[in-house]
Amino acid sequence: MDLAFSAGFESYGTKLLLRSNDKDVLESVVKIARSALLGNIKSIHRGPYPLTFDLVGSRERFDFLRNGEPLSVGTPDLFSFRHLNALIRVSVAEFSRDLVFLHAGAVAWRGKGIILPGMSFDGKSTLVYELVKLGAEYYSDDFAILDREGLLHPFPRDISMRTREEDYQIYEVDPAHIGGTVGSAAVPVRLVFLTKYRARTRWSPTKLTRGEGIFQVLQFTLPIRQKPDLALQVLNATGAKAVFSTSPRGDAKAAATRLLDFFDKIAF
Repeated sequence: MDLAFSAGFESYGTKLLLRSNDKDVLESVVKIARSALLGNIKSIHRGPYPLTFDLVGSRERFDFLRNGEPLSVGTPDLFSFRHLNALIRVSVAEFSRDLVFLHAGAVAWRGKGIILPGMSFDGKSTLVYELVKLGAEYYSDDFAILDREGLLHPFPRDISMRTREEDYQIYEVDPAHIGGTVGSAAVPVRLVFLTKYRARTRWSPTKLTRGEGIFQVLQFTLPIRQKPDLALQVLNATGAKAVFSTSPRGDAKAAATRLLDFFDKIAF
């Protein structure tokens, strides 16, 4: 099928090309891409494009391909919007030229970065929410973005929270609505803390060696397959200045207070 409509962009050092056989579908996906990448996206007209997204079909049903490989089938409903939003965001993170993205929450405390690696349902957004309420600067509940010097950059989308019911619902929280401030400058990382919620657990931080910490963080490192050399270089630069530690946690509110107390003891 002829993909007659296209739009090229660059975001976070990644060039991407969006293509479709349907003009309306392309326009919708361009809007999704701008939302997924927080507007940090500029139009370009020349490749090469290491990342291509093809939307083939119509607004009633379309196939979504990345670099020629089928990823999903979609419709213009809310689920598809969220699904495409996540796929575009993660793909840019995987192919970024100079930055390394971790699945992690991230805040800054007294001008130093705290990274909280974790997958979905590990509770990182809830912990970030409580840290921001205590006065930490908000950097992200989704990605920790690191440059070659190991500095943490903001990716400040609204905090994505879930209701507690079994049939959970997602809702977004603007950090300003809980009295939070959003970080704008790159900061050095002083703590990489691996934690997840566990009922009736005891808070017991254990320090890791740099090698142990980097090894554990690899599972959360998005470009490790596409750009392993860059990923390891950046993680080593980060680890040269940061403490790695781990502990399970219980209630997020109590854990946030304990985490900042722990940070103050080891980071200055």
